[in-house]
Amino acid sequence: MRKINIIQYSLIGLVFLLTLGSCERPKEKAIGYDDIITVVCDDRNWEACEPILAQTLGKVYQTPPTETLYSFQRISPNDLNANILNKNLLILTRLEEKSKVTPQVRSMLPDSTISNMRENPKGFYLQGDAYATGQALVVVVGKSLADLRNKLEINQDQIFNFIEHKMYERNTAFIYRSGEQFELAQKYFDQYGFYLRMMHDYVEIENRPKDKLVWLGRDFPYRWLSVSWAEPSDSTLEYQLNNLLASTFGRKLRDVQLNRDYLTSESIWFKQYSAFKYFGLWESKSEVKGGPFIAYGFYEPVKDRIYLVSGIVHAPEKAKLPYIRQMETIIRTFDTEVFQTD
Repeated sequence: MRKINIIQYSLIGLVFLLTLGSCERPKEKAIGYDDIITVVCDDRNWEACEPILAQTLGKVYQTPPTETLYSFQRISPNDLNANILNKNLLILTRLEEKSKVTPQVRSMLPDSTISNMRENPKGFYLQGDAYATGQALVVVVGKSLADLRNKLEINQDQIFNFIEHKMYERNTAFIYRSGEQFELAQKYFDQYGFYLRMMHDYVEIENRPKDKLVWLGRDFPYRWLSVSWAEPSDSTLEYQLNNLLASTFGRKLRDVQLNRDYLTSESIWFKQYSAFKYFGLWESKSEVKGGPFIAYGFYEPVKDRIYLVSGIVHAPEKAKLPYIRQMETIIRTFDTEVFQTD
């Protein structure tokens, strides 16, 4: 009988907790701009940490003119409650007794979590949807100024990827809020074996099987999206992708060329693929027109192809990086295995 009672009490307790969870008030949506990171940090800590954060989160891009991937908005610890719903929230502290940041962090996190962050060289705290839906919360705690800097140095990629992941989640919900073109995506899946989740207002500009190119676009601010591919060779992946990039921007996209003075590339992981990410400026061969471009290149083993998925923007007198980020969100839906409708 005693065993039965224990089980009964456990079930009652579980039901009670589930009931409490189901009655919990839904969180509000995170507010503010996607590219603003709200920072709670003392002056000395910020002076030491800002150069490290600028390497990743504060990276500068030519669009033109220049735009930063993320900008930092520092606030006083006293203003944290007023900004608690912001999309990106970063707290940096050494938990000094005199610091106004210390009581804020101690009220937010359990002592065990804080102790682990202080003692573990890779210790930091990440939480999605902490106080609002779509929010990225990052807390980094160091025992000294050097320790705080070191933790940012060795963990900056993980912190960057976490904030990027939440940004892409928000962007995905935003760009497909008015629907998407399932028929167009299905068409390319049936014809070529790949798909992209297409925004509702993109139209097909060209579909050239012989040139191994699909080209789509939408009206002002102009955004053009292309998928080009090639059969793999025995050369290195970087060499093959550079050739595909050159042939796409110059021959396949006939009126478009890249400004080689501003072309940059980096090796990344794109989904499960070892890939290269290209960024720079494009120019029209026939008009005074241009802007930024983004491209992801990779080898895809299911179709045994080298793919280049690219986006270009023409938006005079407008900030262009938000449009590039939206196109990256679309590019990241690329796949070849299963056609998805959600």
